[in-house]
Amino acid sequence: MRVLLNRTHIEHPFLIWRRLAPATRSRMLIGIVVLAAAVLSMAAGYIIIGNRMRLALLIFGPLLAVPTVLWVSRRFEYVVLALPITALAIPFELPTGTYSTVPAAMVLALMLCGIWIVSMGLRKTWHLAPSPLNRPMLVFCIACTISLVWGIVWRDPILNLNLFKNFEVVQVASLLTYFISIGAALLIGNFVQSEQRLKYIVGCFIFFGSMMTLFQVFSIRHGFLNDKGLWGLWTVIPAYALVIAHPGLKWHWRLLLLTLIGLNLYQTFFVNLLWKSGWIPTVIAIFAATLLRSWRWFLVLLVAASLLVYTQQEFFHRMVEAEMNEGADGRIGMWEINLRVVGDHWLFGTGPAGYAPYYMTYYPHDARSTHNNYLDIIAQFGLVGSLIWFWFAAVSTIEGLRLFREAPPGFLKTLALTVTSGWIGAQASMFLGDWILPFAYNQTITGYKYTVYSWIFVGVLISLRQLINRQRASETVGEVV
Repeated sequence: MRVLLNRTHIEHPFLIWRRLAPATRSRMLIGIVVLAAAVLSMAAGYIIIGNRMRLALLIFGPLLAVPTVLWVSRRFEYVVLALPITALAIPFELPTGTYSTVPAAMVLALMLCGIWIVSMGLRKTWHLAPSPLNRPMLVFCIACTISLVWGIVWRDPILNLNLFKNFEVVQVASLLTYFISIGAALLIGNFVQSEQRLKYIVGCFIFFGSMMTLFQVFSIRHGFLNDKGLWGLWTVIPAYALVIAHPGLKWHWRLLLLTLIGLNLYQTFFVNLLWKSGWIPTVIAIFAATLLRSWRWFLVLLVAASLLVYTQQEFFHRMVEAEMNEGADGRIGMWEINLRVVGDHWLFGTGPAGYAPYYMTYYPHDARSTHNNYLDIIAQFGLVGSLIWFWFAAVSTIEGLRLFREAPPGFLKTLALTVTSGWIGAQASMFLGDWILPFAYNQTITGYKYTVYSWIFVGVLISLRQLINRQRASETVGEVV
């Protein structure tokens, strides 16, 4: 037995390879490459003929994943900066075998979060950039996970789940979407740590938002811009904050930004008037930014808006009438159904995407989504999840107000005004649709590519805290010296 296990009888393959002649090794390498290419070519042909996309991901995914992960891990901070571009202007989506797809922004955020978590685990250094937002976001993730288990354990036994294909998979995917939304905010907050990089993020939203505005105004077809969700809000409010708050901005830039704001409001308000969630959050954010900047200008804006409503009463009357004809009053009935479901599952809710089977079982003829993120949250995560969400919303808004007061005049103060007023508008948008947390059977996980807009700016709040604290610390040291 000892002879059989002796190291002289079992040589390492690498030693055998090194003993081969160079010409032999070259021929073997060529043979291996040719054989691998032939196998992959046959696999590709088999996949293309049969349209087997899942098999393609299974075969080619690992081949691409390993070098991609190695490349990303070495340039991690720079790859994080790709998040805004992938969200705004990368149409690539991975198929899932259903009507939902996984957008490029979610793939990138998922990969970055995975690398980050593994890296912290290997180094045994679990650390997040200090921010009052960390705790409520992480607690909300825990509550969502508990709701998933709770909803399965306490699920009504008579639910008609035959109407839902792979329902548990959909629930897990929905939960992952919420995790990755918060993950995107943490990535931005922890790895975007310079004023130049924050300027880059704002520039991305203004640049691509300008393209979206022009393409919509002039009815230009395109296949790469994600002009959905709160794109109007996060295009207008950075431009508006720069106009009213950034010192030293040259007049021609102000004129260009005002033109962009005017075109965007024209498109979202006058052309797409019935899509309320396209312009109401933007208007609310403009009022919020103006109030934070100057209460006198807020009064002027309020008077101007009142005069507009008074002089255009017929126009607004037609708007309300058209809205009613579109079935706006039906939302009350949808909300009543939602609250009935919540009444029996009020503590931790029905779990991610969990209220859909209840609708189809108990209200099959009126099973429509709520189009209200707040009702979605209480139905999915119960009273506990809703209270945690309101805690997070309050903390993030208060942190934005605090940063606006603490930041010195300049870009950081302007950006604090942008994020705070924009986040207030985004919170208002939750009454009109699921533009912050996409519901699995409405926006689907594909909606992540535009719901992540708001989460990117939540991450900017965390970055601002680090930069402002760093500036104050350096000023303190300078005074002492």
